[in-house]
Amino acid sequence: MWHQSSLNLVRTQDANAREKIHLLETMINRSLASQKKALARIKTRVEKVSFEDFMRLINIDSKNYISDYSIIKGVLVLDNELNYISGDNFSSSFYLNGMLEKPTIKLWLKRDIEEVQFAANSLTLDSDIPILMFLAPVKLANQSRFYILNLLDMNLLLEKSYLKYLSQYDTYLELTPNIYFSVDYKNKTQTDLNKLTSRYNHFITEKINVMDLVEHNVYTFINDYEAIHIDTIIDQLILWFTFLFIFIFVLVADSSRALEFSTKHDELTGLLRLKALEEEFLQLSSVRGCSNFATVIVKLDFYEEIHNSLGYEISDKILKKASERISINVDNRVLISKGINDSFVLYFTDTTPAILKQKIEALILDLSKAYCIDTFGFNLTASAGVVFYQTPESFNFKLNLQQANIALEKSTELGGNQIHFYQQLMDDKHSEKIIIRNNLHSALKNNELEVFYQPIHNLNGNQIVGVEALVRWCCNGEWISPAKFIPVAETTGQIVQVGKQVLNQVLHDIKKHSQLQNITVAVNFSTKQIIKDNFSIDLLHLLTQNNITYKNFTVEVTESSFQEKTSIEKTLLELINSGLNVAIDDFGTGFSSLSYLANQPANIIKIDREFTLGADKDTKERKLLDTIIKVCYDLGKKVVVEGVEDEKLITHLSRYKDIRIQGYFFSKPLPVDQLIEYIRAIQYK
Repeated sequence: MWHQSSLNLVRTQDANAREKIHLLETMINRSLASQKKALARIKTRVEKVSFEDFMRLINIDSKNYISDYSIIKGVLVLDNELNYISGDNFSSSFYLNGMLEKPTIKLWLKRDIEEVQFAANSLTLDSDIPILMFLAPVKLANQSRFYILNLLDMNLLLEKSYLKYLSQYDTYLELTPNIYFSVDYKNKTQTDLNKLTSRYNHFITEKINVMDLVEHNVYTFINDYEAIHIDTIIDQLILWFTFLFIFIFVLVADSSRALEFSTKHDELTGLLRLKALEEEFLQLSSVRGCSNFATVIVKLDFYEEIHNSLGYEISDKILKKASERISINVDNRVLISKGINDSFVLYFTDTTPAILKQKIEALILDLSKAYCIDTFGFNLTASAGVVFYQTPESFNFKLNLQQANIALEKSTELGGNQIHFYQQLMDDKHSEKIIIRNNLHSALKNNELEVFYQPIHNLNGNQIVGVEALVRWCCNGEWISPAKFIPVAETTGQIVQVGKQVLNQVLHDIKKHSQLQNITVAVNFSTKQIIKDNFSIDLLHLLTQNNITYKNFTVEVTESSFQEKTSIEKTLLELINSGLNVAIDDFGTGFSSLSYLANQPANIIKIDREFTLGADKDTKERKLLDTIIKVCYDLGKKVVVEGVEDEKLITHLSRYKDIRIQGYFFSKPLPVDQLIEYIRAIQYK
């Protein structure tokens, strides 16, 4: 057993060293993928535009890019001959100092590859700021070619704070045979491998794969043997105490102990139940007088989808593995409990917000590693909500859990895979959401939602060719903005009921008023509605049942819905092929590129009012608006310009055949009775 214990200690050191290498590989690839994706978005945004628009857009994007990413030192724009076009102070200095003059660098820059590339700048590798270059070639509308070159500080490529818990290992990444980049705060880049290895007694070498493009050697050295010495002593003590414990346990164990354990612990994970957690903390605080404690709720993102699709056996195994990772990641002073469904509750004592944040981020990173269950492999992420208290008097089990859960909701609302600390403002917003959710539930139950309609005019002949149905809600004598209750409905799933109620009211109004039967009526649909089984079949059945002509009905989806394009594209194509119209609402608020329009399942584009601001004069904004309209026309799309309020812009837009306008210049959204009067007044003018 002593021999086995020693072997286990060696294996643990080896595993920890390799874990650091694997973490390094994961962090590098995530960071590179993120920067590549960000630059690809900029490339898509500025492709095929004029040189003036290209320079305007690149100046805006580069400022935002440098501001948003501390890793970005500068953004450089070069022409086809690698001549300087524009850049910030850092990139200008970088260019003027000849950092692109090396022949191999020039050859790399001018490679005939259209996608975003990256490479380390060999002239800077042994400097204080080694540079990683991201290159995006761009073709403008006149076919001229330019290069966007983002300059990244390799020192910031890694979140080194995540690796602090493995600080007993010094790690170096071999960039070239003469450059060994240190991934730790305390060490500097080395240039001689023999000198480097001579400083340590033991090390391991392993290759990492960078973006499936290149492999680099990584050297990890043990820098502190004190921890190993302590672990050896502890193993000896554990061995003797294990024998002692077994002896005592055999003497005193009985069935009551097993019953007591099962009462306090979760059957699946072996962790404390919530009630037992409360008792344990009260006992701990009475003995030690805990201060500076925190309640943390950790939840696996997208666990519910796995449970629903693969069943409880697989999902239970994932939970068990997750509980094991949590237990390994935190020390024995932390109280851990199995929470509701896929959540875990942890109580930390004698800590600080900074230390706590570091520990939870490391825990989330570990929980995000792949889960291998039977023949399946799962990649999950985790979110956490934290509430921190400074005095033991703040302990209130239900309140602690409630506030931590509010912080957790904030993490999941923002996409998950992150941590948020509770703030009083969250409580206020949470309370407001609960009030809206409850009141909306009553409103749906009592059919209190109303539908207003905003006319859509065709400037050629000043005819009303359509209306958009907009939901309105008056609660306790006060109108609630859709911007408030629609996001809540999306989160709670009530949006499906809201959409159903709005659709029924619209069908009733069309059937009742003949004026609505000869124009197009547009209704907004949530992605949650469209992805439901048989959505298109059910909608077509309702329209047929109410004698509504397909061509006079428009399904509107927001541009952001196309982030889930694969799940709704087929349905929208079915609707178009059946004779219905499909409109992309608020175009320009989600994607800035025109290139994706060609293959979208929509025959109507509604240009957001953002593109009309400043377009009443002969400005760049007007040229951009004109470009969007012309592209839409070239693709055979009908165009509705939203938010038009200026007569000069109306005059300008009237030059376009069949252009359609929706905005306060003509009319605000109206109740159906006022809408009918408005239509009659226009007809008799």
